[in-house]
Amino acid sequence: MQQISEVHFTTHGKTENRQLIDRYILDAVERLPQQEFCDHAAFMPLTHDAAGGGNVWITVAGDMETLVDHESDDWDDLVEEGLVSEWDVTEVTEDWYEIAGEQGGELLLQLHRVANQATKAAFEEFETPPAPVDSYPEENAKHPVGWWMVLDTISGHQEYTFEERVEAFLYGIRHKYEDVSKLESPEKAAQQIDECIQSLETFRNEIQD
Repeated sequence: MQQISEVHFTTHGKTENRQLIDRYILDAVERLPQQEFCDHAAFMPLTHDAAGGGNVWITVAGDMETLVDHESDDWDDLVEEGLVSEWDVTEVTEDWYEIAGEQGGELLLQLHRVANQATKAAFEEFETPPAPVDSYPEENAKHPVGWWMVLDTISGHQEYTFEERVEAFLYGIRHKYEDVSKLESPEKAAQQIDECIQSLETFRNEIQD
């Protein structure tokens, strides 16, 4: 197992998150693993309502004290520039491997790296992110085009079967509703689950007609 740390940057919201990502984060997650003290680095922006503003986290596998010595001057500069209101570093090794397991914890680091590479490509490709499902609803197209296609297409590239892709998306839905329940309210999660069930039942009736 590796020592896992999280560097938390607090910002003022989504706009500042993106500025921070462009100014420091994208470079850091590529640069840090080239250092002897770091084996892996990945980031996650958090802008949901429960976060109370904006946050960007970097997850680092490596020596935490050396990381702080190496990067803290840059972090202080980000505060002086106004991109970040504060930063802190927390070791999360025990929680990381308790949640994901030893092998799962190592795989999770790899999956975060793949996700960050896809995110960087999306930032370079799009000035404005596509809609989650239908970017151009006014066209009333038979096949809505949106971000969902990236997730589905990448899964297809890896030759996952239809059943495996549905299994992955269903667990992703469940995981997000757990977040809604925990970070917003159980009532809101239950309402959204009911809406999801109703949508699937409607679709089932459509394909059986």
